[in-house]
Amino acid sequence: MMKTRFAAILLGLACLTACASVEPKPCTAEWVDYKTDKVLKKFASNNRGMINDLRRLQNADGDVDPFVAMQLLSKKDRIQRFADTFQTIVVPELQAAVDQCGDEELTPAFTEFLRNEGVGDATLQWVGPLIGLMQDMREPQNQRPNTL
Repeated sequence: MMKTRFAAILLGLACLTACASVEPKPCTAEWVDYKTDKVLKKFASNNRGMINDLRRLQNADGDVDPFVAMQLLSKKDRIQRFADTFQTIVVPELQAAVDQCGDEELTPAFTEFLRNEGVGDATLQWVGPLIGLMQDMREPQNQRPNTL
């Protein structure tokens, strides 16, 4: 009798686990949220220190704190790794979703992710171009168009 109850409980738990991990129907709003959340949560936990640094960049008045900005600029290698990780891990996974459903289904993932993590708009306006510039500088010279 006890073995039967135990087996029934295990079977019930297995069914609940299966239900919790079922992916929503592709290309629905729920699916986009599910995919984005799945990818970005892992990125957030792996990059919590840099995200916290970006949060501190904006002071209580909503302005970028120049002293914190200088400290952050001294961490350019960490910022580069942060951007590279996003570019090489998160973007390809989100790109697979874009390829399946189309560009317009997904929001600009990086800034939306940072905003959801508590990074203020003034910081996003400051750090976005900086990360873009660092990515451009990282690309091989032969891939960049010559402007001269």
